[in-house]
Amino acid sequence: MAKERIGVKELSALIILFELGTALVIPIGFAAGQNVWVSILLALIGGILLFLLYNYFAIRYPGLSFSLYTQKILGKYIGWAISLLYIPLFIYIAARDLREAGGLLFSTYDRTPLFAINALMMFAVIFTVKKGIEVLARMAEIYLIIMIVLGVLGNIFVLVSGIIEPKNLLPLFPHGLKPILTTAYPNILIFPFGEMVCFTTILPYLNKPQLGKKTGVVALIFTGILLSWTHALEISVLGVEMYSRATFPLFVTISKVNIADFLQRLDPIVILALIIGVFFKISIYCFAAINVAAHLFKIEEPNKLVLPTGIIILFLSILIAINAIEHLEEGAFIIRYILPIFCVGIPIILFVVDLIRKRFG
Repeated sequence: MAKERIGVKELSALIILFELGTALVIPIGFAAGQNVWVSILLALIGGILLFLLYNYFAIRYPGLSFSLYTQKILGKYIGWAISLLYIPLFIYIAARDLREAGGLLFSTYDRTPLFAINALMMFAVIFTVKKGIEVLARMAEIYLIIMIVLGVLGNIFVLVSGIIEPKNLLPLFPHGLKPILTTAYPNILIFPFGEMVCFTTILPYLNKPQLGKKTGVVALIFTGILLSWTHALEISVLGVEMYSRATFPLFVTISKVNIADFLQRLDPIVILALIIGVFFKISIYCFAAINVAAHLFKIEEPNKLVLPTGIIILFLSILIAINAIEHLEEGAFIIRYILPIFCVGIPIILFVVDLIRKRFG
């Protein structure tokens, strides 16, 4: 493994920015209706358990990334084949995130081609990932502060503007707990919490591995509460129907702010928050794909893979779907049927097999 190291504060910043990513801006948990904020908190419990599972491997196999300890647990050939499947998955999800960010920017700046918008963001991602995980992690510390400032300002403006309708969050549990639970599991558990499977390639770089568990859990709790609050705020302003119809409900929410006919058009707050979150999410996915590929194919200079991987993500983000409807339908299928296998199924199998191997030598 490379000599690069990241600290616990940097890991915490990476986790928070990654989890916020697109989940802060797009609607999640339609079936739960006005109780989606409860579903997020319930899914957070499963998300913490998943992170503890990922962190278990980082402690059990110190210094080894996902693709390496998978081969140790399942054997060289099976482990190699399973690890290989994660490369297109990481690239595909990165392309989806790039498409979603580009879609919001394109709706705002419709005279700029979508390809040009995505290319500019991908250029920044390629440049940063090429510098290594240390640089990306240090940047995360700085941009987390900016993201917090944007969040505080946005919340203050929404609260002061008087557009919040608490009755939109009522009634609580109109159809019982079933819709809330079925929304939390598997949908919100997988997106965004299950996506942290790509951190299996980052945890080995932590300079104090024994603090990884506490750091990750605290970061996830902070993120879960923040996401729950944000989506509750969006529903209280927009109502359930508009929230579920809007492609970017946070953008619509902030656009309704009007304070004394003076403070208006605060859309740049949401746009900047989305750009920051998606930038780090794409960068982490890109790094994860390169990390797995470099280990599997024994490439001594992983930086050589950054440019081709970035180009694939860029073009895939354009070809991934014809329109927004197809993009959402495809995403729903991936979240329900594909990601659970890679985020939950395979890690649990690895855990069980590892316990058996440890028990029987």
